[in-house]
Amino acid sequence: MTDDVRDDRSGDPMPPDESPAIGTDHEHPSGVAVDTMIDPDVPETSFGADDEFADGEQDAEWSETASGVSAGSITGRIGRRIVRRPVDWWNRPWTNERVARVIVTSTALVTTTVVMMMVVHFNPLSPSRDLIFDDTTPTGGDMGAHVWAPAFLRDHYLPNFQLNGWTMDWYGGLPLYRFYMVIPAIAIVMLDAVPFVAYGVAFKIVAMSGLITFPFACWAFGRLAAFRHPIPELFAFGGMCFLLDESFEIYGGNVKSTMAGEYSFSISLTLAVLGLGLLANGLRTGKYRVWAAVVLSLAAVSHGIVLIFVAVAALVISLVWIDKTRFVYALTTGVTLILLSAWWVGPFLFGHEFMTDMKYGFRPSGVNDSFWDMYFPLTPGLDILITTLAVVGFGSMIVRRHLTGTALGLIAIVFAILVWFTRESLPVIGLLWNPRLLPFFYLARYLLMVIGALELLTWIVNAVRNRLATRTLGAYESAGAFTAVGVSILLVFGWMYEVLPFDGTRVEATADGDTTVYAWGPLRKTPTAGRAVADGWTRYNWTGYEGRPAYPAYHDVVTTMGEIGDERGCGRAIWENNSANSEYGTTMALMLLPHWTQGCIGSMEGLFFEATASTNYHFITAAAISESSSNPVRQLRYTNNDAELGVRHMRDLGVRYLMVRTDAAKAEAATADGLEFVTTSGTWEIYEVVNSNIVEPLTVEPVVVTHASDGRYKPSDNRERNLELGTSWFQRRDDWPAVPVDDGPDEWQRVTAALVESERVEPFDDQRRRVDYVEPATPLTPTPLPAMTVSNVEIRQQSLSFDVDQIGVPVIVKISYFPNWNVSGADGPYRAGANHMVVIPTQTTVEMSYDSKGALDWFFYGLTLLGLGLCVLWRRRGDVAHAAERPSFGQHHAAHAGAVADDDAVGDAADVADDLAGDVADDVASEDAPTGELALDLGVLDPTEDTVSAPASTDDPAR
Repeated sequence: MTDDVRDDRSGDPMPPDESPAIGTDHEHPSGVAVDTMIDPDVPETSFGADDEFADGEQDAEWSETASGVSAGSITGRIGRRIVRRPVDWWNRPWTNERVARVIVTSTALVTTTVVMMMVVHFNPLSPSRDLIFDDTTPTGGDMGAHVWAPAFLRDHYLPNFQLNGWTMDWYGGLPLYRFYMVIPAIAIVMLDAVPFVAYGVAFKIVAMSGLITFPFACWAFGRLAAFRHPIPELFAFGGMCFLLDESFEIYGGNVKSTMAGEYSFSISLTLAVLGLGLLANGLRTGKYRVWAAVVLSLAAVSHGIVLIFVAVAALVISLVWIDKTRFVYALTTGVTLILLSAWWVGPFLFGHEFMTDMKYGFRPSGVNDSFWDMYFPLTPGLDILITTLAVVGFGSMIVRRHLTGTALGLIAIVFAILVWFTRESLPVIGLLWNPRLLPFFYLARYLLMVIGALELLTWIVNAVRNRLATRTLGAYESAGAFTAVGVSILLVFGWMYEVLPFDGTRVEATADGDTTVYAWGPLRKTPTAGRAVADGWTRYNWTGYEGRPAYPAYHDVVTTMGEIGDERGCGRAIWENNSANSEYGTTMALMLLPHWTQGCIGSMEGLFFEATASTNYHFITAAAISESSSNPVRQLRYTNNDAELGVRHMRDLGVRYLMVRTDAAKAEAATADGLEFVTTSGTWEIYEVVNSNIVEPLTVEPVVVTHASDGRYKPSDNRERNLELGTSWFQRRDDWPAVPVDDGPDEWQRVTAALVESERVEPFDDQRRRVDYVEPATPLTPTPLPAMTVSNVEIRQQSLSFDVDQIGVPVIVKISYFPNWNVSGADGPYRAGANHMVVIPTQTTVEMSYDSKGALDWFFYGLTLLGLGLCVLWRRRGDVAHAAERPSFGQHHAAHAGAVADDDAVGDAADVADDLAGDVADDVASEDAPTGELALDLGVLDPTEDTVSAPASTDDPAR
């Protein structure tokens, strides 16, 4: 252990004779205060960055006295590491300052975690107040439909060693977990496998896990990034502020968004914050390349929007720290991160052509919306206070030259700019609604806010004590400042949730008469101010479908559909889109038809709208069979409540059953040809669509279509071209008497698709436009095909088969097209019509199957395998040793391999257990002090030690 004391700004050592005494506040000659806590009697192994025992002598002692296992066993090494550091931590001197800081850290983590547990109704010690462990099926918003996917993963993919594949349950088929995030679903399945843990309970535990752990992740980010005490503790409160922010409900990250279905977002964001802390630590100390890459990769593949945050934030943090060795660190970590994420990100990016762009438009939209409203969505007083403190916090980080703190401010600025820049969505792939980036701006603002609040209190205390404004506070002063900021935040939320002590109500006179308002002392809420609702949203979701008053009706309708499937045959069902469906818990409740009927009755509508191009055609059809449909895909041309049109569309999509509930839709269905009434269930009338088949022969030869590019909207967008062609065939059959395909035999007729200028809806640069119709540039000559019979159709989740009585006649398969479909006994498949497939039988039996691991998939799996190899390589080589703890360009230095690498897998496993369970404190007085291993840097409950030596270096420049 060295006796150097490091400058709060530069990290340069002070001369030994100027080192402060134990437990005192001293001012560096540069004017920056340094608060230290040094005990020369404590052994170096309690504080060093690398405190592994040099020989087996002490290891053996620990084995006999602590772990009780053999010194040579794997469990012995892990056990010694687990036991050793907590004992070291406990045996260190308990000075008054140390006790104060431990109390502050404990209070921050316990308070913020308990608050979030109360909000999400997680109380395992009081079953009467706990909703997580109730055996219910979560509902509410999108979450009520998310229930289906992890169960499908459990039942169909994992037994076949698949992480993704095909499902017939939604939209007539889609590639599940290719465009949606599988990591949270795997966590649900793993927890569901635990004895006595019901599936609904496992789902709720995972869904709320990101919310419960987010304050800890924010604290860990602050500790790992070497923010001075008590900034990490205040970060836990800043993170809680973000979670309880009720100004947005679908963007992602906060409680309301999570309950709306964005639980993967909150999990991913928690991992991202922790991973960025590891990255910041490594840029300072050279450690954690593997940890940073792995955790950030998990964040990236857990939600696509958070992937953008990871990329931008990691780049900004790396740039503010950059020098020669840190460039090596950032580059190797970044490459490893990219490779580890390639297995999911690669197929996502390269498959976007086969997705649906929901064309959400952008904000601001309308005369009453503005960027000001987006950036500052709270009440004016709160927005002014939060933003002012955030500006102060950003400025203080610049003045104090805290690089990660400065990066935090830059991240906020970058995302504010990106919200504006992405109004037209992402380049090339689209698919982004620009407000989805706002949570990252809000989060950075809250974290900077608590820094600013601490700085203001620091200035006040220093002014009162006649000290330099930039001097850091001592342990007791820090505890006082933490208390002031933390209590202020708790009072604000206590006011919002109306749970303050000594509160009450008062009667206020209004124009509409007397009304009761919440009051606390002399403060009153306005008559229009309501109570915060996040805890109400969680209660609604966790009570589940079973807790809704209309659950008996819901149970009856899904049971009825299951019985119809048993009696009449399985098939796809389309149900009327109506807001009244929310009585079941969510308007998406009937998306679970395949979940409750074991896949017999598929739901045409599903949650993963973007996952297949067939989504567009479903919603056009849903409008035709509904009195007033939501019509969520912008720019499509909808016709509401036209059952005759609906029957044609349902046959085009291979829909077997129709479910309607409103009087207007029932009246249309009752008079439509092609519908056979089956039964009723509560308010629902159920029909079977006559002569609707999923596999059937074509009667007219398909035509191969190419696209003219002149005057097209988004000329290079193949997804838009296919949508134009598909909707034109789907809705204007007179223009297209033959089904259009994207390829086919040479003998098939070729035509060029030209715009129908008379049907264009201008303008073409905002949400009011409509998808263009196209028609053959030259008249088609329909070529009749000989009659042919299709029989023995068997449709499974990832394959199908059928027989034909003659070969060479094209057959249309009304299952969503995707390049991973293979066929034997036929040529094709060719993409056709409403995102379906056409095959040309070459044998009387045709087999089609979805290959979840095509050539492109194997390529990206290989990249991820390479990333895993790099993890092993970096682990074996050790840490990058920087010449100094701050970036340096003025002297010659190179990256070196550290002397801390383990030489075997046992060491790796032991290090993981050691880092998770061990503990030693890092510098809390200095902004940029060096730290040791992961648990050392976190310094659980003990942010007191000030000096830890820098990593040792060797002469390996390849690092």
